[in-house]
Amino acid sequence: MEWGQPILAEEIDKRLATGEFDALTLIHNETSTGVLNPLAEIAALKAKYPDVMFIVDSVSGFTTVPVNFDELGIDVLLTGSQKALALPPGLALFTVSEAAYARAATLADRGYYFDFLEFRANGEKSMTPSTPCISLIYGLRHKLGDIFAEGIDNRIARHARLNGLVHDWVRKNGFEFFAPEGYRSKALTCVANNRDIDVAKLNANLKTDHSLVIDGGYGKLKGKTFRISNMGDETDATITALLASLDDALAKL
Repeated sequence: MEWGQPILAEEIDKRLATGEFDALTLIHNETSTGVLNPLAEIAALKAKYPDVMFIVDSVSGFTTVPVNFDELGIDVLLTGSQKALALPPGLALFTVSEAAYARAATLADRGYYFDFLEFRANGEKSMTPSTPCISLIYGLRHKLGDIFAEGIDNRIARHARLNGLVHDWVRKNGFEFFAPEGYRSKALTCVANNRDIDVAKLNANLKTDHSLVIDGGYGKLKGKTFRISNMGDETDATITALLASLDDALAKL
């Protein structure tokens, strides 16, 4: 599959129909390419393949778009403290279905560090299997308070609105999107460098003149794309200021 293209349900259906797989793993929101995979369409395959465990990584998608764990039939949903939750890295968060707990119980060599049953047993006693990252847990409690105060629907709407501001900037400045229409992240925008600008110089101007930095492309996309994030705690004011700074940095190339 070409990098930057979404994973489609029909493609997964063909692979699962072979009967060779007992688990499906999916990156919900691919941060390096700005692709938002069609989670609901893929999750619908669970009805056809109920014994296949459905494991979703939503580190940069969680709380930016709706993710209804029970309704979608997800078995394991993973996220992290960084990115969409706007906390420092270091804390992994997950929820597990009863079916996944039952599957884990059939495995004799499931280890300890990632043992769902061990986590559940400790959780029932308000404990963790190993020494927890206490400072981040307090930070998460504070962040959850912010999220509930804002309201999850309002949080999702804010991400969509800010993402729209960035998309308007991309079009206004003659750039293109790396991800295809209909599959673009609401948490960030991966901008295709179709104008062949000096992305490193753009970032240098941004840093020197405005004390801001954006991502200049990841891996083999370095210089061919750049990414603008609108996730977490970003607001209309911060995104508007960033885009104005980008206009200035772009004009100085």
